[in-house]
Amino acid sequence: MASDVPVKSYSSASKFFHWLIAIIVIPMVLFSFFLDDLPKSIGGTAVMLHKSFGLTVLFLMIFRLVWVIRKGKPALPASVPLWQRTTARLVQHALYITIIAMPLVGWIMSMAAQKTPVFFGLFKLPLPGIPADKTLAKNMFEIHSTLAWIIIIIVALHILGAIKHHFIDKDNVLKRMLWEK
Repeated sequence: MASDVPVKSYSSASKFFHWLIAIIVIPMVLFSFFLDDLPKSIGGTAVMLHKSFGLTVLFLMIFRLVWVIRKGKPALPASVPLWQRTTARLVQHALYITIIAMPLVGWIMSMAAQKTPVFFGLFKLPLPGIPADKTLAKNMFEIHSTLAWIIIIIVALHILGAIKHHFIDKDNVLKRMLWEK
């Protein structure tokens, strides 16, 4: 568990995981809407990469969640009103939940559709206990698609909050997640 000593800034590892996950998730979510429109010659590779990066995000998010629980994270400045602190935490928790749920749902969908992910073309990554089931695969596809829109909305709120802190509140909230020069 996190220590009782207040965390003043994000660690380099926290920053690395934050930005690495953002660099993977944002393009993945945006480009995923066009996967079905790709030519068949590259469609299979694109789907394999989509699944591989999705599973990578899942593992990174689990590691990040454990890291945050163990190391903690800095509190928002005392000048931030309670409703904004509550909203910020809700957005952050929603990001964690949806960004973990999205690849899990995709993995279940793949297994139910009998299309086991092949991690970057190297090895299969089955998920035990998921039966071949067209209805389950279809339902997981719907949830996966809905989660994509939810993630877009939550990421937009997260970015807008960071911009607000930087340009309007002029506090160090955004700067805490940036690397110093």
